Amino acid sequence: MDASEPIVILRSSNREGATFALEPGSLARLRKAFGEALHPRSRVFIAHETRDDYERVQAAIAEQIVMLLTGLPEKRLQTLGRVVFRDPVSEMDLPRSAA
Repeated sequence: MDASEPIVILRSSNREGATFALEPGSLARLRKAFGEALHPRSRVFIAHETRDDYERVQAAIAEQIVMLLTGLPEKRLQTLGRVVFRDPVSEMDLPRSAA
């Protein structure tokens, strides 16, 4: 496992909220590394009312999203690489905090 490869969380967003899911390759790496300690969830939905509201919430709850998707704290996952949020359409990494 290459620690230079990020652990990718995909974020799909619409006007009602955002859905977060582990990228399949990242999930496979986590399963191999953590085995029974990993408790993955297929996806997590976070509702928001406005795009601006979403930007603030996402920055504030990034660590909780990681924990909900994996059952493990982000700090523990970072032994495999940094955790990034990515748009699955543009394939661009997304900032964690509102600009």
